[in-house]
Amino acid sequence: MELDKPIAIAVILFIILVLGFYLVIPKYRTFQDLLINLGKKEAELQGKAAYFVEVTKTYKELMQYQENLKKIETALPDNLAMAPLINFIYQKGAENGVIIKNISILKNASVGANTKIKETNVSLNLFGSYNAFKSFLTSIEKSARLMEGGNISFSVTPPSLTSPLIQETYPIKLDIKAYSY
Repeated sequence: MELDKPIAIAVILFIILVLGFYLVIPKYRTFQDLLINLGKKEAELQGKAAYFVEVTKTYKELMQYQENLKKIETALPDNLAMAPLINFIYQKGAENGVIIKNISILKNASVGANTKIKETNVSLNLFGSYNAFKSFLTSIEKSARLMEGGNISFSVTPPSLTSPLIQETYPIKLDIKAYSY
């Protein structure tokens, strides 16, 4: 049994078309999907590269302000540790000629409901002259730390027959507010 060449060619072409339809076209579609995914990944990669270039640029800009950022960190520390605060107060007292007799930490509280800034109240019992106290208070308020003076009370004893000299040093009670976040 011999097939006609035109029929055999037609059957072979039909088989090739069917095989092409079922074998090649799905692979072509897979190839197209892979090209689309590749395009998406390239776009994502370019976006990330642009993001990292922007982050690097911002980092370099922030490094220019590193000294100012350190000042801000000093003014508002993350966590107000009591030891450095007390040491700072003692140093300022020694620099300005004020004797610190007692330091009491009164309370820690948030400044407001919508802020993370915390306020710590510190009570100081001091002994010194008015000028020394004035320079101590000025140095506390002008320091890099965010602190402010609060209530101040002096105790003055009037001259008497036993001590007719005018008192030059006074016991002083001072409340200070120190801030942190």
